[in-house]
Amino acid sequence: MGIFNIFGKSTLKKVTNELIANDLGPMANLLESANSEGFANTNYSEERKKMECEMLKNNYNLQQGPANESLNRFRWAKDICEEHDFIKGARYMQNYIDIYTIYIRKYCD
Repeated sequence: MGIFNIFGKSTLKKVTNELIANDLGPMANLLESANSEGFANTNYSEERKKMECEMLKNNYNLQQGPANESLNRFRWAKDICEEHDFIKGARYMQNYIDIYTIYIRKYCD
């Protein structure tokens, strides 16, 4: 188990470094935060995703362009996670892909 943790941390560091290098710092921060919680909430419930959408609407009122840009950035972050076989990270990024997809359908159409 100790060896797995070392490799897991190494993979996380590689992924976060690549995210930062690609100007995806917020996604790197999300992964580091999720990692500190042991990826306990890797898969958000539909209710949580809806609540996140409401928060985005109420706090930021994102329009179609910026919402699409965020969606694409989360897709890119997920791709980077998958390139490094960081499955937990890819699943975590999928939450935000879902959130922005729901947001765009609900608030930008």
